[in-house]
Amino acid sequence: MFKIYWTDAQAQACSQDEASLTKALDIVKARRDAGLSFVTMVAEDPSHIGKPGVDAVVGGKTPDGQDYDWSKAGRAGKSRKHDKVLAVKDR
Repeated sequence: MFKIYWTDAQAQACSQDEASLTKALDIVKARRDAGLSFVTMVAEDPSHIGKPGVDAVVGGKTPDGQDYDWSKAGRAGKSRKHDKVLAVKDR
């Protein structure tokens, strides 16, 4: 289920429900192309339970048993052995 919100020419808040993502995106585009303001879309997945992402890591494992080794320090990825780092002066 997708809900589309926008503000019409009289500054009234409007909304519309749509079941299909493709149709919802088409509606959003049409509203924006028509010059309406504050056009946005939200979705709710009725089969989704819990918070998005990993909500529990115990002993380096996610609840489904997968290894979990992400850290904020390594979020950009490790540099590889043969990566060349260019400084501004090298360009």
